[in-house]
Amino acid sequence: MKLMYLTFQEDAPLYLGVKNKIEGQVSAFEKLGYKVTCSMWQGNTFRFFGAEPLTKTFDPSAGIMKQLTRIADEYLRKHQFDILYMRLDRISFDMIRICKTARKNQVKTIVVEIPNYPYLSDYIRNIQYAKTLKTRAVTAAKVAVTVAGDRLSGMKLKQYVDAVVLYGNQADSFFGVKAMNGDNGINIDNISPIPHCGDIQKDIALLGVAGTLWWQGYDRVLQGMSDYKKNKPADGPALKFVLVGGDATEMPEFRSLVDRLGLTEDVTFCGFKKGKALSDIYRTVDVGVSTLGCYRRGLTACSSLKAREYCAAALPFLYAYDDAKIGRDTPFALRLPNDGTPVDMKEVIGFVQRCRRDSGIAQKEREFAEQNYDWKTIMKQVLDFAGASQK
Repeated sequence: MKLMYLTFQEDAPLYLGVKNKIEGQVSAFEKLGYKVTCSMWQGNTFRFFGAEPLTKTFDPSAGIMKQLTRIADEYLRKHQFDILYMRLDRISFDMIRICKTARKNQVKTIVVEIPNYPYLSDYIRNIQYAKTLKTRAVTAAKVAVTVAGDRLSGMKLKQYVDAVVLYGNQADSFFGVKAMNGDNGINIDNISPIPHCGDIQKDIALLGVAGTLWWQGYDRVLQGMSDYKKNKPADGPALKFVLVGGDATEMPEFRSLVDRLGLTEDVTFCGFKKGKALSDIYRTVDVGVSTLGCYRRGLTACSSLKAREYCAAALPFLYAYDDAKIGRDTPFALRLPNDGTPVDMKEVIGFVQRCRRDSGIAQKEREFAEQNYDWKTIMKQVLDFAGASQK
């Protein structure tokens, strides 16, 4: 059977985490026996790769999404698939047209993935960033059109789509289509566990790996480090923060905050890393920092890909959201408040030291990842939910 994984995702370093997720899902579908084709764009090229490859060029200076959806619609008219899996930021009439085309060309099952739910607040929030009254009015008008298009086109979704996978807040339906809450997975075999550290007195290094910093809430880590540094006990461990990645548009402000808080010597900027270079960094730190900024997007729940990667690496981690797989008593994960307060570094230090005292915690964490975060298991659950195995 053939499966089309349709995305309009840009292939760029800023979205490395998203690309890793997509590749993990594609690999899972292949392990389930499907011949998979996937799509991404880069520069002026929209590429379909895998079982039925194709490359199309477009003009990146004018209406990128309109051009990409036209190319995708044409591709699905000329290529037959059994399953269409679509990763979408929102719903639009262009997406409905693609679903309609797929159905006409004998696609049996259509599944839509929404990676951040709810999502409209992200578009509405853009209004406040407009610097002048004129640009604010223009932005508001564009957002209004986007929101209206999403609401109106969404009403047609149930005519074509079998199931929706939502990453974020809990919901049982989406525009009348049955929905399930998705769980992020990882390719366990691609991540090696780091050695356990049992030195209770050793200084503590925190790790953040991200593209978009605002969404991760790493400024809360900096504020907490600053508060701790001002009142650090004489025998207290020193704290360091290591940042891998970082959106170029946000980095100047983030670096400025580091300087203002007097943390210049305590924060290391590594840029974007992957593979062995990233694994080597994992071995130098003590605790990973997952998403701490869900409240900024109106979210209470999350399925952080980065938390799963920390878990597979047997690296204890911090998080600040509801996660279906992680309980408050999970020994290798520390739940923090989902708000704008500085991270309580005394609590973090106590957590890290408890982990260091437990010589078996690394093995527990790795086994937990193996049992809960395998992409093949997760994507089979999605297809079963959509009824793909019954068609």
